[in-house]
Amino acid sequence: MTAAAKLKVSLTLSADVLALVDRDARRGKGSRSSIVEQWLRRAASSSVEQEIGDATAAYYRSLRGEDRTEDESLSRSLSDAARRVARGRAARR
Repeated sequence: MTAAAKLKVSLTLSADVLALVDRDARRGKGSRSSIVEQWLRRAASSSVEQEIGDATAAYYRSLRGEDRTEDESLSRSLSDAARRVARGRAARR
């Protein structure tokens, strides 16, 4: 995102959180705004990852009978293939 596309907002933070922001800013990690933006982006990304994990787990819990058997078979085959590829890479090094 370019600086021109950013919006200016006002935030109210507790003193301890602001101290952490200032600490990171002093360490040369950027301005207060950039520190807060980085933290928010990380939190949002983590939240999305959690949602994907939850949805994946729910999908696998919902599988029954033939679908579960097929999925387990596919999973074993793909895992075996991944191990063979990894061994091949290690052997070439």
